[in-house]
Amino acid sequence: PLSAVVAISSSGTAPVLARMLREKLEALLPASLGQMAEIAGGFRDRVKQRFSRMSDRRRFWERAFNGLFASQMSAGNVDEATRTLTRELNEEPSLAGEIILVGAGPGDSGLLTLRGLQVMQLADVVLYDHLVSDEVLDLVRRDAD
Repeated sequence: PLSAVVAISSSGTAPVLARMLREKLEALLPASLGQMAEIAGGFRDRVKQRFSRMSDRRRFWERAFNGLFASQMSAGNVDEATRTLTRELNEEPSLAGEIILVGAGPGDSGLLTLRGLQVMQLADVVLYDHLVSDEVLDLVRRDAD
């Protein structure tokens, strides 16, 4: 089984803060993450054969990890999730996009919601006005336009 280890330490200077950060990370990560990664690993070669461009592969995995496959995995429906991934791999990808408005108040990155941060990191194109701070723009995916 796949596992990942993340260590958080304050070197003894703020153990309560370190514990709080660990708790927040654990709450954000689905329990099915390791199993989801394992199944994705089994599809890796097929995805490479299906999508020759890395950007197309990235979009496929982003849709999978944020869509029905991930929801089914979180619900414990592993067989159904695997069938969903197979079906989505064989379907022609949609060229339709969506527009999502993310508000950050007066430009403070601390006011972003978790969902706002997620969509900023998935976006291919980001439009913003002069009130958006550099701190917020630094959170956008690096290869986004």
